[in-house]
Amino acid sequence: MRYSIRRFIKSPIIIGTFFLTFSGLLTKLIGFFYRIFLSRIFQEEGLGIIGLVSPVMVLAHSVCSAGIQNAITRYVAASKGDKKGESFGYLFVGIFISVALSLLMAWLVFTNANYIALHIIGELRCVPLLRISALSFPLATVHCCINGYFYGKKRAAVPAISMLLEQLTRVFCVYLLYQITLKLHANVSISFVCIGMLAGEFTSAIFSCIFLAFTPSDVDKISISSNMCSNIIALAFPISLNRVCISLISTVETLQLPKQLVNSGLTASDALSVYGVFSGMAFPLVMFPSALTAAVSSLLLPSVSEAQIMGNDRRIRNLICTTAAFCFALGVGCMVFFMVFADLLGTYLFASPVAASQIRALSFVCPFLYMSGALCSILHGLGKTGITFVFNVSSILLRLAFVFMAVPVFGFSGYLYGILFSQIFFDLLIILALKKYIIYN
Repeated sequence: MRYSIRRFIKSPIIIGTFFLTFSGLLTKLIGFFYRIFLSRIFQEEGLGIIGLVSPVMVLAHSVCSAGIQNAITRYVAASKGDKKGESFGYLFVGIFISVALSLLMAWLVFTNANYIALHIIGELRCVPLLRISALSFPLATVHCCINGYFYGKKRAAVPAISMLLEQLTRVFCVYLLYQITLKLHANVSISFVCIGMLAGEFTSAIFSCIFLAFTPSDVDKISISSNMCSNIIALAFPISLNRVCISLISTVETLQLPKQLVNSGLTASDALSVYGVFSGMAFPLVMFPSALTAAVSSLLLPSVSEAQIMGNDRRIRNLICTTAAFCFALGVGCMVFFMVFADLLGTYLFASPVAASQIRALSFVCPFLYMSGALCSILHGLGKTGITFVFNVSSILLRLAFVFMAVPVFGFSGYLYGILFSQIFFDLLIILALKKYIIYN
């Protein structure tokens, strides 16, 4: 018994989850106070403008690195025994593809910032935000690829530290710019947020590259083959297509939500303020406990991939059931907490009664929201990226339908209903896809 406990504690997934959880919670804690700081200096409308740029960032990440990072993790995790030399090969090939895509995406966004801001987003104040954000694309892709390598090696401490450094640099940079502006008696610009993000990506990319350079390895065994590129693309393409489609639909959702709120009776300024409360206050607060589930999700992919290669269906079943039960229980606990303390959190932290009402409404989403990320990671580990793509698109289309049909009638409550029902629908689809391991074994 003592040996089993010691072996459990020394398990890479347990150690990795600890590092990612600690770093994730600390990062989110810093980000939590950072959000409060931003809400005080930019107000609700300023947060809404910042939120309008987020879909572009998510789209760039989806195209350039989301699928490639998962592919690197999977192939590095499978590089055991005589195949150890392939791990660095997959990393370098993945970085080459990812950086090439990110440079192209950065050029497109930077040179067409005026058109994107005016004709797509509909807010000219987003132009400098888009151009600054575009500069961070190549840095972010390098960082993500190296993180994928260390996830595959089950050395989660490196991604955990880089994530923490990125957040600290971002917050420090924005705070420093804010203090300098105050001393110069100048206007505080919302561009400071994107400058801080660029500084954070630069720091995390440099740290990851330095740590990779000093990682012990047998150089003579590093191998790169022509099949590696096709293997990465074959696995990454469905994931990237999944993220791109979701990003595009999310962009439509983000841009249409303020317009539909206007149709419900709000003014344009009030609609942007309501969205700013949601994207900058209520939703980040509800997502705070997801640091724990995100850590578990990152380590599940290589563990499930290894179990599938070994044909160990029993281990896969145990991972699915244990993860689902843990994430759902965490979500129920958080739901009760946010329901009880919504007024206190919204009023004391953000000085916004609107935030309090949104936090209470979003509390019902917690059990399903926290569980979906972990179960989705298990599907990716099993190689079922195409199924995940269909599920995600179906879920977000359902939410988009609520934006067009429910928001003009019920106001912002209609959007919150859409989030809840689409998340439940998504979880049910994933559970049906995993029924082979849940029921028949």
